[in-house]
Amino acid sequence: MSKSKTSDFKRIVIVAYRLPFNLKHRNGNLTAVQNTGGLVSAVLSLTQRMKTGNQNEAMEKTVWVGKGEYDNESLNSLPEVKETFELSSVRIPESVNEKFYGGFCNDLIWPLFHYFPSMAVFGRGYFESYKKANELFYKELRKIIRPGDFVWIHDYQLFLLPAMVRAEFPEAAVAFFLHIPFPSYEVFRIMPDGYQKAILQGLLGADLIGFHTHDYAQHFLKSVRRSLGYDISLNTVTAEDVYSRADAFPISIDFNKFHDAVLLPETEKFISRIRKQKRDRLLIFSVDRLDYTKGFLNRLSAFELFLERYPGMRGRVIFNMVMVPSRDTIVRYQEMKKEIEATVGRINGKYGTLDWNPIIYQYRSLKFNELVALYSHSDVGLLTPLRDGMNLVAKEYVAAQHKRAGMLILSELAGAAAEMGESVLVNPSDIGQMADAIHEALTMKDDEKHKRLEAMKNRIRDYDVFSWADDILRTIVKVKDDRESYRIRLINQDIEDGIITSFCKSSSPVLFLDYDGTLVPIRELPELAVPETKLVDLTVRLASVTDLVIISGRNRDFLDRWFSEVNVTLVAEHGAFIRHAGGEWESSLGQDASWKEGIMPIMSRFTNRCKGSFVEEKRASLSWHYRNADEDLSALRVIELKGELEEMILNMPLQIIDGHKVVEVKMAGYNKGTAAMKLMAAGRNDFMLAIGDDKTDEELFAALPDNAVTIKVGKGPTKATYNFTRQTSVIRFLERMIEAREKQECR
Repeated sequence: MSKSKTSDFKRIVIVAYRLPFNLKHRNGNLTAVQNTGGLVSAVLSLTQRMKTGNQNEAMEKTVWVGKGEYDNESLNSLPEVKETFELSSVRIPESVNEKFYGGFCNDLIWPLFHYFPSMAVFGRGYFESYKKANELFYKELRKIIRPGDFVWIHDYQLFLLPAMVRAEFPEAAVAFFLHIPFPSYEVFRIMPDGYQKAILQGLLGADLIGFHTHDYAQHFLKSVRRSLGYDISLNTVTAEDVYSRADAFPISIDFNKFHDAVLLPETEKFISRIRKQKRDRLLIFSVDRLDYTKGFLNRLSAFELFLERYPGMRGRVIFNMVMVPSRDTIVRYQEMKKEIEATVGRINGKYGTLDWNPIIYQYRSLKFNELVALYSHSDVGLLTPLRDGMNLVAKEYVAAQHKRAGMLILSELAGAAAEMGESVLVNPSDIGQMADAIHEALTMKDDEKHKRLEAMKNRIRDYDVFSWADDILRTIVKVKDDRESYRIRLINQDIEDGIITSFCKSSSPVLFLDYDGTLVPIRELPELAVPETKLVDLTVRLASVTDLVIISGRNRDFLDRWFSEVNVTLVAEHGAFIRHAGGEWESSLGQDASWKEGIMPIMSRFTNRCKGSFVEEKRASLSWHYRNADEDLSALRVIELKGELEEMILNMPLQIIDGHKVVEVKMAGYNKGTAAMKLMAAGRNDFMLAIGDDKTDEELFAALPDNAVTIKVGKGPTKATYNFTRQTSVIRFLERMIEAREKQECR
């Protein structure tokens, strides 16, 4: 790792359901064998690189918090542990763990997040035990956290933990990574509303939430928007106490470990055995643990159909299917295993001969070198899960290809498919397609296979598990800095007091206030956003103590209707029209509005194609509103509409404004910024304040001098100096300003 801000972290704290060691008591002695998973290897490598990059002091040993039955002192005295991690064990009572892990995690979250809603169980006491277990993890974690730690929480067992950490340690750097899919909102919402909100709010305690694919990240963000109503901009969720980014970080493997292992003597022993067993036959290989998400029965049916469709392949092909034991004490899994074994027996009985069985079925775990040997000397890797978060086996298979060229058949519903488009992608529910894919992969020319494999190998080599960990660490540093900057911009009591002091001390202040989203909340329809008597009275009081400008996208008629009796300057249609208090409207544009004739039919057509949208015509502009339309459909239509409009207005003096739930076309040459510049031409104002919530207000913020106070209502990128989180804060703030000015309470 290069020298960077990543060296600011003095220690990594990993939190996962399982510890990184298999722990056993043998002959009265506790022994530990390190897990070989990619996460463990990546963290160890990352720690070593951070030690190299840290210029201040040595990197501290990584702490790993996980469920365990042994005390920390005993665990950390083991030689294997001493060399790598400091372990911290979380004790979970069996009565809690049964409903937490076996219940909520595996009976509800696992099937639901893998798109098996019919298998989801909403057991009594499941969620209460889930909360309890997360609290027990937090109880252990809070003893450990220190300033300078990077807290990295993993997987679906600990959805609630990030928010617990954030509540007590607001300055902590917290990341969460989900190793399974995050489902679409339509599936996620099957859970009770309380579960949804708790999971989402729990995750939003993290600075960074990582997923395997872009789709998973977008599913999460849509669920946040629909369930919680939070603002989202550029994959960043913002709310009162939330600043969290969701993004894709596809986990990978230690490429060299698998690639180089092919040449090891230990591997060569297994390769020799495979060659003898294969003879001149073609070998199809698959390995997965026992689980209904892996699609074993569909895979077997596809192989059976392959033998039926391509009789010339009978006797020439062996399908070696390894099923790794998992959860075989559960009745559902026992029944599935029996069905799989019966299917294997039936196919072998149907097509087998004295010297050939089409399927070699094994229910066992494989040694590492045996696994690599099978990867490297199989002609086809057949990996067709019905749904999978990533599927690292696919990457391992590709990494293990040396001079020989096996071809990968991969489910398009595995996360790995997003990175491995050169494989033969299949729909795991389409038996016919999979049967044909087997034939395609077996008969593919060597040069074609080599070409595809090299592309995939290069990609996996360049973005291996260590790059993945580095990527997450670098991103968390950036997000943490952004969160801090955002937090600093939020107006607190001290900042508010300082602004008010400057305001009431000034001799000639001016306030520029947007209307929709600033003085009044955003409504479903513009005509519903009318000012209450209280707001009109507020503007009257403001106008008595300061120069007041209401600078809005609203038309002249609307502003006249509500503010004509107030001693206020009005700016309509984003600067197209200006009316000084007691004066007449002045125009910033010509009289020609013929351009609308070409724009209106386009917007009308998109209104018909997007239910809930509507067109608003003003004197100087046309606006297509979509705040009441379906989010997914409107997002697509906005892109299409803007594309057509850009072509339409080419070489025309028009401008497209992409505002908050609105696309507007207006004459170019004026905006809120140019209007403000006209009003400030005299240069007599010694205090300037502007408040707005939309993209059109950014031009106002940019036009004002550096000493002006600019405030954006809401989150997201802005040229403003400060932020209010909600519109109601504006009214309270203005009331304080009036009172201070009226009473001259200046500090």
